[in-house]
Amino acid sequence: MPTLVHRFVLTGTESEVPLARREIVDKVRAWGVPLDEETADAMRLVSSELITNAVVHGTGPITVTLSNCPDRLVIDVLDGDPSAPRTECAQADDEHGRGLALVRLLAAHCAWEPAGSGKRVWAEIALPMVVERSPAATGPRGLSAMWAKCRGGAQPELLTLAVA
Repeated sequence: MPTLVHRFVLTGTESEVPLARREIVDKVRAWGVPLDEETADAMRLVSSELITNAVVHGTGPITVTLSNCPDRLVIDVLDGDPSAPRTECAQADDEHGRGLALVRLLAAHCAWEPAGSGKRVWAEIALPMVVERSPAATGPRGLSAMWAKCRGGAQPELLTLAVA
């Protein structure tokens, strides 16, 4: 499967974050990736944190690039501020300061690098694997056909397993 890429640009306002988060999940689903809710939630949270950090701590415009590789999604956020992202030590009652820690927890990999006059912050999210089934192997007739191939035409015997 080739890498699929989608790019969009934000002006850098907080009101764009929910729309961008929704666009990311919708685009990945449009690519045919079978997202379970856990993976979709991880994508929403990671993209929200990366984009919000670019809006709050960076300068606009902000370019978001999605790259759908065979087993992962890369969410790449480019902003115009060259300073390194900082992980803060949030106290129990702090409302901010946990975003990058959450990204590190949910992402398979994440990093940042200088890019032109700004920086690029990215995270990789593991995607569910697609298991392709042959049409002949589904349904009761398909199972019989599979058994016939494997056993030289004989029908399957009943099998009972005892699980202790």
